[in-house]
Amino acid sequence: MKAHFNTKRHGLGLLLLLLLVIAPMTLLVSHIELLSHVSDLQGFSMTLLTHSAGSSGFLVTLAVLCSLSLLCRMTPKARVALMAQLGLILVIGFVAKTGLKHLTESPRPYTELLTHQLLIPNPSHFYKLNEAQQVNAIERISNHVSEWRTLHWQGETDYSFPSGHTIFVAICLAFFGGLFVEHKRYALAAVLFVWGVGVAYSRLWLGMHRPADLIGSVLFVSVVYALAPNFYPLVSQLWQRLKLDSYFPSKPVH
Repeated sequence: MKAHFNTKRHGLGLLLLLLLVIAPMTLLVSHIELLSHVSDLQGFSMTLLTHSAGSSGFLVTLAVLCSLSLLCRMTPKARVALMAQLGLILVIGFVAKTGLKHLTESPRPYTELLTHQLLIPNPSHFYKLNEAQQVNAIERISNHVSEWRTLHWQGETDYSFPSGHTIFVAICLAFFGGLFVEHKRYALAAVLFVWGVGVAYSRLWLGMHRPADLIGSVLFVSVVYALAPNFYPLVSQLWQRLKLDSYFPSKPVH
């Protein structure tokens, strides 16, 4: 068991660091005014960050990170085993996200603004509206809120907890970040960490999440990542049965 956790110490360490950075963001939320003017540069930056971890861009991000992971020397068997582990964690993360949202039924922060503007009686009422009514409520406040924000509100009318974007960020940071640190690719790990923090902040800035949503997401991924099995023994057995050693050398490759 000790050896199991030892192999994941770098990834878990990065997740702990992410938590330590996200926690103070609670103080920044009070300074985020959803009714404030937004420059195109700021709006575009936040949108790009949030899309990179969302449904429209996470596959591109995964492709880039998988390509960068080729810089880390390891055997083909080890690489396949790690990819299998990544696939399992992603499936668990995305499935659990959907289940937890319906279980907790936590309204998104922007529904509080709609309540303050007297467009709905309370945040939970927003989820009793049909899709057309939800869009209409958001459109009625669009004269006071930047389109850079309302476009995201209209695209994500589900519940707030946990943050799917932050779950994806935490998985990438634990898996690829830990891999980069293990192979002394510190610059890549640092860039990945800054990206992760940027995505997390973008979710607060857009009015999509609260700090508790982000913290809960990171804690959830930490548990899943820590308990995820090592697929190397299984891959090694399959490798021998298929006699793949003659096609793929066992020595580490880039």
